[in-house]
Amino acid sequence: MISVGNDIVENERIRDLLQKHGDRFLKRVFTDDEVEYCHKHKDPVPFLAGRFACKEAVIKALNLEPGEVADMREIELAGTNFGKKTLVIHGKTEKFFREKGFKGSSVSISHADHYSTAVVVFYKELQ
Repeated sequence: MISVGNDIVENERIRDLLQKHGDRFLKRVFTDDEVEYCHKHKDPVPFLAGRFACKEAVIKALNLEPGEVADMREIELAGTNFGKKTLVIHGKTEKFFREKGFKGSSVSISHADHYSTAVVVFYKELQ
């Protein structure tokens, strides 16, 4: 059994949020490691947008019940090298993941000039 979530984000939406709310936006959505990684790039916005899409895709794949809320900072896309990233889920959001019987995950993100997208797959049996 699997659960899939996907999301697409306009990079300009993230740029606008960053310009309007600055560090407050970053601290509410991203881990310190994610912010550090994204800011190593000439334009951090597509990288932030990809991670934002990933967090939204995770929330969709979790298929939360009414009243259950996932904290975006508890959803982290780890890995600093080009290529495959690892999804790391912490805290209450990890509890939701485990309670639903998920054992593993796979994630794919992409970003271009105007859009960033992510797909997340949760597995109930290890592949």
